[in-house]
Amino acid sequence: MLGGEIGREMKEMIGKICEDYDWEVEALEVMEDHIHLFVSCPPKYAPAQVMNIIKSLTAKELFEKFPQLRKLQWSGRIWADGYYVGSSGERVTDELIQKYIRYQKEETQGARQLRLFDAARKRTGQRKGR
Repeated sequence: MLGGEIGREMKEMIGKICEDYDWEVEALEVMEDHIHLFVSCPPKYAPAQVMNIIKSLTAKELFEKFPQLRKLQWSGRIWADGYYVGSSGERVTDELIQKYIRYQKEETQGARQLRLFDAARKRTGQRKGR
């Protein structure tokens, strides 16, 4: 659903929302069925708040701009309830997260993505499957 024009619009919307709230988009990739977003926000915003703002504003705007989505999304919802939130730090750096997101659209990068995280795991002494 998020491919083509809708995906481009979604990316633009998220960028505008982040700009309006003074959040910095570090990396963003819109996939056909999900989004990867690495954003830097002031600590006054809880991660759940950030996601609620992004999900609610983008859904409202997409339904207004693309009324045909209501027919495609019989539930009347664009977003699933869940999301994943992580943070960067000493072991999982901003650069590592940005690389992971940047390579999402390149199908041939699948093994490379795993190697990025395997390398980080080795640096931290973590084992696979933990």
